[in-house]
Amino acid sequence: MSLPDDRDMAWPPPGAVPEAIHTWRAWYAGNPAQLASSAAPPAENKYARAFFFWRRQRQKSIVRQPPPVHVPLAAEIAQTSADLLFGEMPEIDVADAAQQRLDELTSGTGVANTLLEAAELCAAISGIYLRVSWDTAVSDMPFLTTVAADHAVPEFRYGRLQAVTFWHELPAEGREVWRHLERHEPGVILHGLYVGDKTNLGVKAALTAHPQTADLEETVALPEGIPGGMLTWYVPNMRPAHGDPGGAQGRADISGAEALLDALDEAYSSWLRDVRLGKARVIVPADALDAAATDRGSGRYFDVDREVFTELDGMSPGEMSITVYQPEIRAPEHEQTVLNLIERIVSKAGYAPQTFGLRVEGRAESGTALRLREAKTYQTLDRKRRYWNPALKAALEGMLAVDRTVFGRPTAVETPVIIWPEPRETAQELAQTLTMLRTAEAVSIETAVRRAQPDLDDEKLAAEVERIREDSGRVVSEPAF
Repeated sequence: MSLPDDRDMAWPPPGAVPEAIHTWRAWYAGNPAQLASSAAPPAENKYARAFFFWRRQRQKSIVRQPPPVHVPLAAEIAQTSADLLFGEMPEIDVADAAQQRLDELTSGTGVANTLLEAAELCAAISGIYLRVSWDTAVSDMPFLTTVAADHAVPEFRYGRLQAVTFWHELPAEGREVWRHLERHEPGVILHGLYVGDKTNLGVKAALTAHPQTADLEETVALPEGIPGGMLTWYVPNMRPAHGDPGGAQGRADISGAEALLDALDEAYSSWLRDVRLGKARVIVPADALDAAATDRGSGRYFDVDREVFTELDGMSPGEMSITVYQPEIRAPEHEQTVLNLIERIVSKAGYAPQTFGLRVEGRAESGTALRLREAKTYQTLDRKRRYWNPALKAALEGMLAVDRTVFGRPTAVETPVIIWPEPRETAQELAQTLTMLRTAEAVSIETAVRRAQPDLDDEKLAAEVERIREDSGRVVSEPAF
C-alpha cells in the first residue's frame, strides 16, 4: 500500500484514532478549554455527557465567575508510571562484540531520557511508537525517537503491527494545513507532503515545497538485516481497552476513571469556592460611611482601622451595629471527599495508595512491609514491563543494524537482553536477611560479604572475610610445642 492520493480524504481517517485517546490527552494536558470540550468519555447518552462538571463549564456564560480548578492527577499518574519503569534504567546485556557499541549508542543519543518521556506519554494516552531514525546533519549515529498514539494510523494483524502511517502538521501561513506523512512498511519508508485544511488531507505536493521536508526522499528502501523488516514498534500501555476489548491499541492508566477525575475537579472547585465565600465581611449601616473625594468624583467608604465611633443623629446605639460575617469553611468534609476520590482513581489506575503518599500517617515500616502494601503497584509494573520488553529489545537491535548498514560501521547485530532492576533492599532488610541466612548456616561468610558489599574486588573481599574470621574467633593459631 502506498500513501493516499485522495484530496478529499478526511484526515485522520475516521476511526483511526479512538475518541477515548482525545479524552485521555485532555486530562493529561489539563488545559481548561480541552477539558470543557473533551473531558467527558464517549457515551451514547448525550445527556449523561452533558452532566459532567467540565461540560457544564462550557455551557455557562462568563459573568465574573472564577474559573474551575483542575487537579493534575492524570499527569501525576503518568509521570509515576514512567518513573517506576525507567526512573532507573534497566541493564542492557548483549554479546561482547556489540556491548561496547550499544553502550555508546544509548549513552550518546540519550536513550534513557527518550524512554522516560515515552513511558509517561504511553501511560497517559494508551500507547507509544518507538522508531529508529537517522540524520547525518543531526548525528553521526542512529537515535531513538517516539510518536504518540494519536498521531499514527496503524494496521494490526493478530495484534501485531504490520504497517503504520505517522503524520504531523508543519508550520504554515493562512488557513492551509501542511501535513507530513511518513509510512512504514516492511522494507520501505515512504514520505509525502500534503496541503489541505483542518479536516481534509488535500493535494500532494513536492517534498521540496516545505523546508522541513526538503531533504527527505519519497522512498527510502531499508537495507537487509533490519530485524522484522521495519524500524518502528508499538508499545501498548496495557490491554485490553475497556471500550474495545479486541483492539490492539490498549488503554491509558486513567481509562474508566474519567467520571472520578471530573468529580475530583468539581469537589476541589467547591472547596476553593468555600474558601472564597468564607472570607470575613463587615456589614455597617450606610450612615457610618465616610465621604471621600477621588479623581472620579465623590464616594463613600468605611475605615476599618477606626477605633472610636460616635452616635449619629437620629440613630440609637443599638441601631448603629457593625456586624462581622464569617461563613463556615467545610474543610474536613471537602478534604475527606477529595482524598477518597484520589484513592479511588489511583486504585483504578492499578497502583497502591502508598505509592502516592496516601495511608502512610504514623507508619514507620521496613521496605519489605511497604512492598507488601504496594503489591498492586508492583503487579502493574510487571505487567507493563512485559509489553515494553519485546519492543525495547527490537528497537535496540534496530539501532545496531542501522549503525552497521547505513553508517557502514563494523557493528555486530545482536539481540540484547533487558534486565529490569529489582526493588532495592534497605540496610535494615539486608542485615535481617543475612542474619537469618547465617544463623541457618545457609550461606558462607564470603557469600554474605559479597552481598553486603558488592563493590569489593576479589582481593579486598578475601581480606574482609579474613578479618571477620579473626574478629569472631574462628581463626585459632597453632599451639607452640
